[in-house]
Amino acid sequence: MVEAARRPDITAVLIAHVEQTMIGVSFRSMLAAVRVAAEAALDIEMLVVLDKPDETTREMLAEVDTQGARVLEVAYGDQALVRNHAVGESRGRFVAFLDGDDLWTENWLVAAHALCAAEPRTIAHPYADWVFDERRSLSLPPDQTDPQFDPATLRVTNAWDSLCLAPREAFLDHPFQARALEQGYAFEDWLWNLDTVRAGYVHRVVPDTIHFKRSRSGSQYRLASANQSLTRPTPFQDYAWLQEWEGTREGAPRTAAESSPLG
Repeated sequence: MVEAARRPDITAVLIAHVEQTMIGVSFRSMLAAVRVAAEAALDIEMLVVLDKPDETTREMLAEVDTQGARVLEVAYGDQALVRNHAVGESRGRFVAFLDGDDLWTENWLVAAHALCAAEPRTIAHPYADWVFDERRSLSLPPDQTDPQFDPATLRVTNAWDSLCLAPREAFLDHPFQARALEQGYAFEDWLWNLDTVRAGYVHRVVPDTIHFKRSRSGSQYRLASANQSLTRPTPFQDYAWLQEWEGTREGAPRTAAESSPLG
């Protein structure tokens, strides 16, 4: 086990599949955020994980080790399992994920780390998600401490994706669940959000940060949506459990800790 005093502050994880030339842009985005973090005296481990990459994607990342990144190649073909693998290989106190055709603002690591380091059991998300390419949209993820936020809405919609920064223990204690499209199960990020909310983690948004997310045909999200998939079973889908839980919250003031079912 890595001694606590020697652990990096953050492991920044870039996951690559078949993004081809776009993966180079994503790596440069991660590198810019890492450089800003280094200027803020944060120790960052860069981990690049290739999951069944094509040759162009592999070639685009052939020299990232010269920039200080550690490179791994796996053959899961599943976003959930490759994320779990990356967490197992990580050494940082916190882990931040970036997918291979997405981008961070360069202040992301510094700002998200500041929030999570100051508030234990916090999971950080960007203030805005900007979707580009085949589809275009701008969305503002909710902050769990907002008095207007009702966790019960997580039964029917996913509030946050997995491109977050969180304590490493959050990923170890609540690993992502593998997809099973033939059984109708997908959306591992949605299920992970439900699991972590139930465990008492608080999902927060980080002011002045944006994630730029590429929309493209053939993505795992598109495939899961076309398949009309759901998450694996969770207590959030149980009306009796939800009614009992909501009954315990009636009349109680909403705080960060109480925003979780177990708070």
